[in-house]
Amino acid sequence: MKLKLVALLCFSLSFATQAQKKKTTKKTPPTKTVAVDSTELLNRNQLNAGMQSAQDQIEASLTGKDKFSSQNGEKRFYDTYKLFLHAGEELTLEHSSDNFRVMLALKTPSKDKEEMSYDSKPFSGSSYNKLFYVVPVTGTYTLLATSMDAGQSGTYKIQKTIAAPNAVEAQIDPAFAKQFKVLMSSRRDDFKGITGEKIKKDKKDKSVGVEKFKATYELVAGKSGIITQENGGQAVNYKTVILETENETEAKEYFEKIKKQLQVLVRSWTEQSNTDNNYSASTDKDLITMSITSEERKKKKVFYMVNFVYN
Repeated sequence: MKLKLVALLCFSLSFATQAQKKKTTKKTPPTKTVAVDSTELLNRNQLNAGMQSAQDQIEASLTGKDKFSSQNGEKRFYDTYKLFLHAGEELTLEHSSDNFRVMLALKTPSKDKEEMSYDSKPFSGSSYNKLFYVVPVTGTYTLLATSMDAGQSGTYKIQKTIAAPNAVEAQIDPAFAKQFKVLMSSRRDDFKGITGEKIKKDKKDKSVGVEKFKATYELVAGKSGIITQENGGQAVNYKTVILETENETEAKEYFEKIKKQLQVLVRSWTEQSNTDNNYSASTDKDLITMSITSEERKKKKVFYMVNFVYN
């Protein structure tokens, strides 16, 4: 989950480093050495003219001999990497470890801005986090790979992908992308701009504090939606069935098609679930879920629905 730097972390590039002594002898003159650093390991494959994407992948370790920051007497070890990026490029960093909760910090060339991204979930034996970033200016960025918790060490992996401007979204249906972006924009105002006529409550509906309204906007043409408000409008969501069919295979194929497009459109979000019948992704404010459900109706016919919910 992406968050800006907070005072609690006190995380910046002004880190203390551990000094290492070099041994020399009288017999052999000292040899000039360059400290082994990880700086260029994620900067090997550049996005050259005509390329749509470029990728680097590394496996490295945090150890007690690494550079470290210190807070309240606790050390947080880190590695640094240089990334040369061009304005407009889309950078995706996938950071994982089986030893600690992962955290990244990305500094702009001028060092005046820092983007933080880390795994906020409790450590359960593995940790994964994704940072998505649209490059604002051309230059050399500094990436710090560290642990969310102080005093941690062990191996980790980073996969870096650079995509040309607009290259990622060029692969998906532009009409669906436009419709989804309009829905995202509407979400910022709790869907008030697309909330229509109130739906009368069914006598069999025993839910309390829930009101439903017709949505005046369709994510998929011909598929109407519903705006649900709970607790006096404190919780609002948009629901729609984007496909209904008696063919299970058709439902699964459509689900996969839409899922792939959503994964591009919300590539900066955190995936919460990804199975054959369920997909969800979220930010700290938004959550989308798509699922396949079935229902037996008259004459024992089974219908399969692809459901979409935006909270």
